Amino acid sequence: MLSIHLVGTLVGSTLHAGPLPPPPPQDATRSALATALQTQDASASAPPWSDLPPLTTNLRSLLLQDEAPSEQPAAAFGAEGSTRWSITGRWGIDVMDSGNNEYGLGLGLQWFLVDDFAFAPEINLWGFSQEGENAVGGSLDLMFQWHVINGDGWSLYGDFGCGMLGTNHNVPFDGSQFNFTPQAGLGVTFDVGQDRRWIIGVRWHHISNATLYQNNPGRDSVLVYTGISFPF
Repeated sequence: MLSIHLVGTLVGSTLHAGPLPPPPPQDATRSALATALQTQDASASAPPWSDLPPLTTNLRSLLLQDEAPSEQPAAAFGAEGSTRWSITGRWGIDVMDSGNNEYGLGLGLQWFLVDDFAFAPEINLWGFSQEGENAVGGSLDLMFQWHVINGDGWSLYGDFGCGMLGTNHNVPFDGSQFNFTPQAGLGVTFDVGQDRRWIIGVRWHHISNATLYQNNPGRDSVLVYTGISFPF
């Protein structure tokens, strides 16, 4: 009975003394802790990108493909150095004889040398209905445009220049097959979306051979035209 009492006393005192202390670390535990501390010290001094994969050629190509190309903003209409091209249809009537008419289809270039001022050459195909034999031909016209008013979505311009015209029959009928074409006029453009411009204009259009031939009757017409201008 005495022995049982002693055992109970020892067990009770142990329970009231609190939890048992942890066992001393073993060699394997010490080794694992040392390795963890060394790894932590090494990672603290490593650069932040050390855990990224190496940038190979294939990976670089994929990254470049993901980048969206930067879009350059469109140049303002009439800005220095900008270029445009246009296609126009035209009709003219001889101011001295309403029976003489001219019809044309033109392809033009507008190169703005400075803001609102452009060198604007044209290539034109022509048809002439007139007294005598009708004629067809082509011309190269070296024109200049000055957009005097360049508003928000529209412009008002004046143009002037001179060209050379060749036809299969004399124009006028008692003139010559080669002529010069001095001309000048006014026009307007309207923005119709996507940087395209609707063109409407009127010109004085003269045809004569500058006395290169014996006969030089000349011809003056009021020429109206319309078309579309596009950016390059």
